[in-house]
Amino acid sequence: MIAPLTDEHTVAEVLAGRYELLGLVGTGGMGSVYRARDLELDEVVALKVLRRELVNTPEMLARFRQEVKLARRVTHPNVARTFDIGEHHGEKFLTMEFIDGISLAEMLYQDPQREELFPLARVVDIGLAICAGLDAAHRAGVVHRDLKPDNVLVTKDDRVAITDFGIARAVLSAHVTVGAPVGTPAYMSPEQVEGLPVDERADVYALGEILYELLTGVTAWSGESIFQVAAQRLLRPPPDPRAQRSTVPDGAAQIVMRCMARKPEDRYASASEIAAALSTLTLPVVSQVRPNAKPAAPTRPSLPLLETPPGDKKVAVLPFQNGGRPEDDYLASGLTEDLIDTLSVMDGIRVRPLGAAINARTRSADSREVGRELGVQVVVEGSLRRTSGGLRVSARIVSVGDGFQLWASRFERPEADFLKVGDEIACAISRALIVERPEVQQKTIEDPIAYDLYLRARHELHRYSPETTQRAIELYQEALARTPDDPVILSGYALARLKEFMYSDGNVSGDATRLAAERAMSLAPNLPEAHLASGCVAFVFGESERGAREIREALRTGKRLADAHEMFGRLAIEVDRIEAGIEHLGAALSIEPRLLLTRGEMARGYELLGNPQIADELLAVPPTDPQTYGVYWLQRARIIYWRRDLAAARTALSLEGPLAPVDPGRMILDSMLDPSVLARQLAFLDQRANVGGQALRRTAMFRQIKAEVLSYHGDEDGALAATLEAERAGLFDIGWCMRCPIIEALRRRKEFQELTFRVGERAAKIRSALGLT
Repeated sequence: MIAPLTDEHTVAEVLAGRYELLGLVGTGGMGSVYRARDLELDEVVALKVLRRELVNTPEMLARFRQEVKLARRVTHPNVARTFDIGEHHGEKFLTMEFIDGISLAEMLYQDPQREELFPLARVVDIGLAICAGLDAAHRAGVVHRDLKPDNVLVTKDDRVAITDFGIARAVLSAHVTVGAPVGTPAYMSPEQVEGLPVDERADVYALGEILYELLTGVTAWSGESIFQVAAQRLLRPPPDPRAQRSTVPDGAAQIVMRCMARKPEDRYASASEIAAALSTLTLPVVSQVRPNAKPAAPTRPSLPLLETPPGDKKVAVLPFQNGGRPEDDYLASGLTEDLIDTLSVMDGIRVRPLGAAINARTRSADSREVGRELGVQVVVEGSLRRTSGGLRVSARIVSVGDGFQLWASRFERPEADFLKVGDEIACAISRALIVERPEVQQKTIEDPIAYDLYLRARHELHRYSPETTQRAIELYQEALARTPDDPVILSGYALARLKEFMYSDGNVSGDATRLAAERAMSLAPNLPEAHLASGCVAFVFGESERGAREIREALRTGKRLADAHEMFGRLAIEVDRIEAGIEHLGAALSIEPRLLLTRGEMARGYELLGNPQIADELLAVPPTDPQTYGVYWLQRARIIYWRRDLAAARTALSLEGPLAPVDPGRMILDSMLDPSVLARQLAFLDQRANVGGQALRRTAMFRQIKAEVLSYHGDEDGALAATLEAERAGLFDIGWCMRCPIIEALRRRKEFQELTFRVGERAAKIRSALGLT
């Protein structure tokens, strides 16, 4: 179990009092590999922490030590040296020479600048280097047994070095099951697959597969499962690389196929024989290609037992904890979101969505357990507290595989430097994961007080009530008083005023939201938040196609903008692209779990698809925030109505939540159980539908609800009239027209069929504007 965070300044963990962890290189089937500093010799080494099950008995550890002794005999420039085996708090580790380069696997599959296949001269150079390393190892009595592109590194000065000699044999010795195969399925020799004894010709076979891959850009064997991949080499002759790439020379193809012969005795007897054969190839005159110039876009098969593929490191940022007053929760949330956004633009890092991290955290307090559930290599966690002098932030990075701490620190910062803390932590993460960090784009909100006001306003805006919306507006106005031309704040302000307008009883003008959105767009025409605000405003005021185009642009330029995903998802459901809508709503929730409306909209989508079970799961737990209760029950009440579920209505009305008598959801449910209140409810819906004749989208929505209520009470004519009013207000919810169960009777009416045709035409235009076919 990881110790709790403290406010004491700490650094990376030092193993066995000697090896200071500098960064995580990668993780695989045998354990985690770190870049570490040997404090005694002041040298950088590679440190591989071994999975406990490989060395969990004295006998297994003794075998490992013996194999490490053998591997230490190999001293050759094309072999990464093995140094020692050590222990730290029960974890066994190996130290090896650190090779500052990239693997052949990365060269083959991870370089976006690759334009062509390796030229033959380059393949021969790499092959000769591997042969030289293998020959030295075999002469020392060491067989690799797990040779593959991941275990061949190439440095910037073109040194080729084989890593992990002796490890595979040690793993094999540690296996309890006699005859169990060891190696990676895509590169195992036939005798390894069969669990038979192996010698250096197993490495010859693997080298043949590597040469095949370098010549063709694809693996020699592929299949839907590891068993298919492994079995093919037992059932089929070695593949001819010329069948994959006709330009492969005959001589090179023959070398590859002889290396990969089914029987060991039919292969080259040694690596030196392969080197001699490679040296006889006639090479075309080509310019020297650096090791990172590679063929374009071959696809590596996905094999469950392969070690973690080269490339991106997987990270989860757990929600930072607020150690101060509850009203400072927005600061911890803001820091978490800012850090995730910063990491998401870094090459080499993949960040799990915040929603997934929050959900996993609710199931376990153990950070490593959370990391394992999320499938990441490291977790970032921390806490924040407001102090008299500013802010205190504690953060650390923990390796999931073994629990070692890669970095930890405490930041004491004045509030004016709050914006810099996320960047400092992101810098530490990039160093700990050994990835390149691009220059961080400066935040548009440079004033720290304005930024604090913006975070608080955004926090209130996501609480969905007239009261919290008004507080958000006031906070945005305070921020704009300090930075009147900040487009991010203006965009948020536009959305807050839009929500105020939608909540109003017709006594609020829509001019403020229009002006704020237009101002944000004029100041920053490429800002995703500005496009989102512009699109939402356009929809409310009946400019649906323009709104769709703006939402699509917001999503194109702001892929992590949760509100854009949420709006896109709602629109996709309405234009009857429900699966796409649910996908985007799910993306919104994974980025920002506080989006209350999103779960209800997803439930609506599943209900229209005829999957009430998932809809119920999405709406199973009411919100804990009293300010959001009314919105939640409006969404849930509509689905109860669609099902004509009187029992569910009684249960809902019996709950002790702050459901006010004037909440739409309460009034809808009341009329199900007491028809005498129907007239009052219909008058209420009419009043909500008319906001000075401006908010056409709101008008359409409340006319739809009125049609549902009247349909439930058997008034088809009234329901049809309400639907016609919704259509005149710009209704494009063709999914509702065609699928909503409560209005099934209306679909037999000619007038409704004609209406549906018009709504469908409008929906088709919006689908096109959204880019949905």
